[in-house]
Amino acid sequence: MSAKENSSVTRRQFLETTTAVALGTLAENRTAAASEPAAGMKYRRLGRTNLKISEIGLGCASGLRSQQLGSELFNKYREELPAMTHKLLEHGGNFVATSASYHDTEEILGRALKGRRKDAFIFTASGKRDAKAVIADCERSLTRFQTDVIDGYFGHGGWSDGFAEAAQKLKQQGKIRFIGMSCHIPEQHRLRVETGLVDFILQPYNYMNLAKWTEKTDRVGTEELFDLCKKKDVGVMVIKPMTGHFIPNWAKKNDDPKVAGLLKELKTLGKQNLYQAFLMWVLKNPNVSCAIVGMGATQDVTENCAAVTRKFGALHERLLDQYASLATGDYCRMCETCVSVCPAGVRIPDILRYRMYHQNYGHRRDARELYASLPGHQQATACQDCHQCEQVCPARLAIVRKLKAAHELLA
Repeated sequence: MSAKENSSVTRRQFLETTTAVALGTLAENRTAAASEPAAGMKYRRLGRTNLKISEIGLGCASGLRSQQLGSELFNKYREELPAMTHKLLEHGGNFVATSASYHDTEEILGRALKGRRKDAFIFTASGKRDAKAVIADCERSLTRFQTDVIDGYFGHGGWSDGFAEAAQKLKQQGKIRFIGMSCHIPEQHRLRVETGLVDFILQPYNYMNLAKWTEKTDRVGTEELFDLCKKKDVGVMVIKPMTGHFIPNWAKKNDDPKVAGLLKELKTLGKQNLYQAFLMWVLKNPNVSCAIVGMGATQDVTENCAAVTRKFGALHERLLDQYASLATGDYCRMCETCVSVCPAGVRIPDILRYRMYHQNYGHRRDARELYASLPGHQQATACQDCHQCEQVCPARLAIVRKLKAAHELLA
């Protein structure tokens, strides 16, 4: 991957280009905040775990694969991760979230938290479905984090009987404290929340999947899921609070009046950070426990943590409205409404997500590997051009055209 291809990967670089803003002690009774509250940071209860966690925490999805950012940028990310962890703690943030599959982020975080284990809650995950494999993953995670217990252990990208069996055994052994799950589909979470299998969930939630933009479907929505979590006292950790689409293709469309309008607005506002507005909007929801945010530099940590001290107002609403009007036609909300009507069984949301990884994140190698992992009958070439997907898409995306474009990028 060339330097030119990598030039739009980080949020910081994007902001500069557009001139815009654009872990605890092992004691049983440690159920409050992981450290003394810092000035400015705010804390919320993570459901029945009774953990008092900071509204902003550090997510490490950028460590998914060693080459997704290109070796130079990825190594820079790995080098800065300890400093970002320390900066988060300095600002009162008290948790980190990663996964066994996110390259060596567990080892890096473990070293960064050495001597400071009492200061942060650790959340990590296994994507394995076999109980023995999950247990093996957890044992490795414990070693990497240099700890005897993981505060929150979750099934990464879904749930399985194997994970449930392993998690219960690990909890009985005192190796994990609480059990959770991450996935993109509210309905999948609902099944585990209603049956009491999870203590917390990780669910995408952001301004762009608000009902006003996606319209209503007959599926369980995110807001309804969060209401259920409140009723069942299950903690809600938000992932993709900035949409996962935060390096938009439209940023290059200098001749687009709408783009020019937003960039002018941001320039006028000086250092006003559009991404703080995304975080502020998410944290307005009282059913949300926290936002897990991917960051690339210590300045990102400072800016994101500052969002909890600000009040969401008309200015921020306007910025988000402008952003949404530009990105809405390109952003797949991954609601999977289209999946049930596709006669060919094409994995439309997955393909559009991989396209986003390629175009918006700059994770070209990762995106191609993920696309190649799909069976041929689920890839874009199996599309029959029937357009039934577009007829049910709540966001009215031009799905067929996007599938063809995705295949050209990813095949």
